[in-house]
Amino acid sequence: MEQRTKKKIFHICMLIVIIAVILFTIGIIILRYHVEGEKDLPFKISSIKIVSSAEGIDQENKQEKWNMVINQNNDIYLYIVKDENYKETEVIENIVLDNFSVNRKKQIGKNNIYMPSSNASYIFENVDNYKAESIKFDGSLDQDIKNLKVSNQGGVIVFRCANDNIGTYISNEDEEINHNKLLKKINMKESDFEEEVSFDITINLASKKSFKANIGLNILPTDFSKEGSSYQEINDTSNIVFKRVEN
Repeated sequence: MEQRTKKKIFHICMLIVIIAVILFTIGIIILRYHVEGEKDLPFKISSIKIVSSAEGIDQENKQEKWNMVINQNNDIYLYIVKDENYKETEVIENIVLDNFSVNRKKQIGKNNIYMPSSNASYIFENVDNYKAESIKFDGSLDQDIKNLKVSNQGGVIVFRCANDNIGTYISNEDEEINHNKLLKKINMKESDFEEEVSFDITINLASKKSFKANIGLNILPTDFSKEGSSYQEINDTSNIVFKRVEN
């Protein structure tokens, strides 16, 4: 009887150990996936470019020669490419950007996210019609940023993170306005607009597979006075972790 009891206790202990090992292994796998994300990705982000600048918008019905509201803009370009190690053929159905968050060094003006404008002569237009909380680029045979289309085999998507109405410049003396020097005219500098921007990107495929990642960017504008804008280019995107989304 005593021997049976000992065997039963031994078997229970062994069962507990086996369950603990299994749970530990599953935990390690889940933790590794959380940190490293999906390894077998059909598409990835190869690089990110940030173009920072300032612009003056003429006020309507102005009495002065120059009466401009000044915006500071950060245009963020994401370059999507096929992963050469992925063996299957996939097609992008759409790419969605959402859950935008902006944390600024100084609170100047108003934060707004803009999608590309289909009407303006430039890619962006800081008007209410193009303010966005979510932006969807549909997969297409051809790239067409202004109409929110991205090549279904990889291409470029872009959005604007703007600091609107950071100040007003009024003058009757200037013969012309150099937009490159607007910040200096209102006693501001580029470093006033350092900020952290984060957002989610979801790549949805025609095969109904979806992959999602959160991207965080430190935006550090530099001197606009010479070129009219400053550039940041991020080529190491290994910290962008995509995870499979179950539909």
